[in-house]
Amino acid sequence: MTTIIYGRQPVLAALRRGNASLEEILVAGGLGGRCLAEARNLARAQGLRLKQVPRSALDRLCRTANHQGIAARRGAFAYLELEELLGRLAALREPALLVVADSLTDPMNLGNLCRSALAAGAHGLIIPKDRAAGVTPTVIKAAAGALEVLPVCRVTNLAETLMRLKEADLWVAGADAGADQSLYEADLTVPLALVIGGEDTGIRPRVRRQCDMVLAIPLASEAVSSLNAAAAGAVALFETRRQRLAKTRPA
Repeated sequence: MTTIIYGRQPVLAALRRGNASLEEILVAGGLGGRCLAEARNLARAQGLRLKQVPRSALDRLCRTANHQGIAARRGAFAYLELEELLGRLAALREPALLVVADSLTDPMNLGNLCRSALAAGAHGLIIPKDRAAGVTPTVIKAAAGALEVLPVCRVTNLAETLMRLKEADLWVAGADAGADQSLYEADLTVPLALVIGGEDTGIRPRVRRQCDMVLAIPLASEAVSSLNAAAAGAVALFETRRQRLAKTRPA
């Protein structure tokens, strides 16, 4: 199945990685500068067609005007199987870090979370198949190239998947505004699966029961009751990275 990705970072990231599923690069008339030059050179090197189209045609194809003048036709996004992800974790020489998105429905939130996850050193993302956003063109655009690198696993039963992660010696930590324990009091240097709840529902009860710890992000103002999923995930991810860097830094 062919899909469309759009935006300078996602398209250039796919070209730089030599994504084998790319079929054609589409650019709007008037696009110039280094972006066009790099896209043209990379497409030529990979034997891909680069076609100029009217901006209005690109608007219709992408179903948005927010494409920055460049898009690509590619094959469907390739999800990773859970067992393959676990195999990759077992081969790591550092503590594993996974992000588990429990029922995020906003594509922008999911894409931004993917971007933060990769930037903070996460080794993969797990999402449920039902009642949640999958990897769509909007998610890919928001992720700004991160999904060319970050493995994504899509599972039927998130609670059972967390049990499987614990069997693989990962700790499971949920982020929840109502938790008693502070994020900054927890040891996040252990192999970890970080669970981020959905925008409206938070972490579902069955998923929460699989958490070894549930952590809150202390907020400075009572006028703000919580952070959105992407922001909460970013805070938790970079606190994890901070702790791990501090642990490996020479005394």
